[in-house]
Amino acid sequence: MKIILASGSPRRYDLLKQIGWDVEVRSLPFAEVETVNEAMEQLIQLRKNFLSADSTQQDVTFCEKDLVLLSQYRDAELVCAYNALGKGKAAAAVTRTWTPVIAADTIVVLGNKILGKPTDPDNAKDMLRQLSGNVHEVKTAAVVLYRDKTMLQVITTRVHFRKLTEKRIDRYVSTGEPLDKAGAYGIQGKGVALVARIEGSYDNVVGLPLITVYNMLMKLQEVT
Repeated sequence: MKIILASGSPRRYDLLKQIGWDVEVRSLPFAEVETVNEAMEQLIQLRKNFLSADSTQQDVTFCEKDLVLLSQYRDAELVCAYNALGKGKAAAAVTRTWTPVIAADTIVVLGNKILGKPTDPDNAKDMLRQLSGNVHEVKTAAVVLYRDKTMLQVITTRVHFRKLTEKRIDRYVSTGEPLDKAGAYGIQGKGVALVARIEGSYDNVVGLPLITVYNMLMKLQEVT
């Protein structure tokens, strides 16, 4: 099966390839949100646009059905849901084929705080200190678009971190691995040594809940 991956993540690419799918990467620009407030503002603006009689106010990425999908989510889940759906719709609008489009967005949540990608090594160390000895959640919004159908799900995995010493944090950050990872660690790499255990999908922490995505696509193919 051929699918289009609306993401430049090599980790998501590898996960999809392990199923045996033919993966074409089409990662296109989309204005992502980083905070709950930003996501809520976008949702409110979308509602206003669709209620407006002025067609120039209509969003070119989202349709009214997408607003219904997004309205199911709150707080941090809305952030990743909005980003994943936007990236998927942007790719689907350009490709314009019957090939399924898969998109995703992964965030790390500690309490009520979203930890994005660190801005520099010091920021990475600060994130790891916050995660040390604590339990956080990794949430991935997965989107599958096929023909005129769209499915969106947010999957959560709880991650228990080991208690980290300053020396261990410094050593890990010096590898450079955490600098492009949400939450400043990669469970599929050296960062696995920082994790005591997880509750839920491992693939979800890597960046794509593979079983969920597979089931979503199979369900869409059955109803189209």
